[in-house]
This record gives sequence, C-alpha cells and structure tokens, in this order.
Amino acid sequence: MPPKKRPSSIELSRLKVLAAGDEAAFLAHALELLASGDRLAREAALAALAERPLAAARDALRALYAALDADGLKLDQGAAMREMIVRTLRAIGDTRDRDIAARASETVEIIMGQDIAWQLRVHGLRMLAEIALDVFPYYAVEHLDDYAGIDGEPANTAFQLLAGTGHHLSIYQWLIAADRDPALVAGAFELLAAGPREIAGRFAVNAIDTALRRADDALSTVLVEAIVGLELAAAYPALGRLMSGKLSDELYNYLAVLLAGTNRPPLLAILEDQLHRGRHPRVVAEALRIRTTPEQAAILKRWEEADA
Repeated sequence: MPPKKRPSSIELSRLKVLAAGDEAAFLAHALELLASGDRLAREAALAALAERPLAAARDALRALYAALDADGLKLDQGAAMREMIVRTLRAIGDTRDRDIAARASETVEIIMGQDIAWQLRVHGLRMLAEIALDVFPYYAVEHLDDYAGIDGEPANTAFQLLAGTGHHLSIYQWLIAADRDPALVAGAFELLAAGPREIAGRFAVNAIDTALRRADDALSTVLVEAIVGLELAAAYPALGRLMSGKLSDELYNYLAVLLAGTNRPPLLAILEDQLHRGRHPRVVAEALRIRTTPEQAAILKRWEEADA
C-alpha cells in the first residue's frame, strides 16, 4: 500500500487541479483552507496562491498575516507562511499593503541566538521597493549592517535595491560613516560606481589615502582592484601615491602585476615612475616582462638605457 499523503500534499494537489480550470472554485477552496486554522492546510493554500495570486484573496491574506504576526514564534516559526503571504501580495501589487511590507522588513525573531526571520525582511524590503518607493530608502538604510542571513542578507538586498532605485547617496554615506570590513567595502563601492563617477572617484581617492595612512593592505587591495576594474581614471594618481607609500612587498608586487596587465597608458606611467624612483624597480620590471607589449617594451628600454 503506498504511503498516505500528508493533508498539505492532498490539498495542494487539489488546489493545483482547481487552479488549472476553475478560478472561482480555486479561490473558494483556498480561502476555506486559510480560515481552517490547520497549519498544513494553510501552507498548502498559501503555496498555491503564491503560484496563482488573486486579488480577491487579498483581504484574507492580510487578516492571516496579522494573526500570524501577533505571535510569530509560536504560530509561524521561521516565518514561512508570512513569506508566502508577502510574495503573493507583491504579485498582487496593491499599494495599500505597504504596512505589511514595512512590518515584514522590520521583523526579527530569535531562537537559540539565531535570527530565523531574516528572509522575511528580505521580502519586505523588495515589496517596499515595488509599492512604496517614497519610503523604501528609509527602511533600506536600516538594514545596511543587517547580516543575519546567508550571503550577507538582508544587507545585500538593501544595497542592491538602493543602487537599483538610484539612491547612491545612502551607499556613499554608509561607506564614509565608519571603518568597514574591506570585504564589505568592495561590493558597496562597486554599486556606488554605478552612480555619479565623480563621487565614486572621490571616495576612492580618500579611501586610498586612509588605507595608506593606516598601512591597511586588505583595504588597499580591495580599493585598487575596484579602481582598476571600474576604470576610475580620476583615482589613478592615488594608485601612484599608494605604490610610493609604506605597503608590504607582497602588495607592491601584486599592484605592479595588476597595473601592467591593463596596459593602460596612465597606469603604465605609474609603473615607469616606479622604475626610476620607486623602491622596487626590479619587481616592476618583472611585472612588465610577464606579457610585454610594445608600450611596455619601450618603458623597459628607457629604464635600461638610463641605467647603462
């Protein structure tokens, strides 16, 4: 005898059949399950509505969200049902649901020291960006240091949505407000560079000077890679100051190879200056010999003739 299906599986199968043909019957059965009080039945109805969102279910979804949210740790541990409700309301797209989006974005529930509601905050932020753009950035900046979940979430979503909606000022303020983990600076700086290039270059120059004063190789590496990768020409002179400053031999060698690999004239000019006036001319020469271009060959020739 085959194993007996769980009630949720049976109800979900029935809902899928109804959804394929009879919208009125599908809606009626989904609403009946939502009102039943049975957790598995509710989960089945919410999963079906997430796949086929109907505006007519909005009032019931709102009421269920309020009921679950009143005692989330007991009634919806892990916030799975509330997440499905928010996903469905996002698809419906009614601006009157901004209150639920805001509530979802700020929900924190802790069990044994673990934040188990961080995914709900991610969905709340996405919903705010979709239906309440006027207030979204204010909520988003509250989460720029919210790294409760995997892959830097919900902070990663907050950064991405701010950049995607043109709110680069908030990212800039976050970058300059405090000392940040270099690993976090890299992603934020890349998003900042999608805004005004002048501001991205300004940040890069100031941050390079700060990293140089602190002899912070980790931050220097992140900044250099971003400046080179994003081709922030306004910050190129700062790279010259960095190579002339106090940095580790390992980082110096890496910078020489990185700049040589671009073959860009302004960056090659930095290396040529280091050949003649830098601390490690042999390191620079070796970097230029890795894959020597005509431009680099000319630089090496001038250096060798000057030393002859």
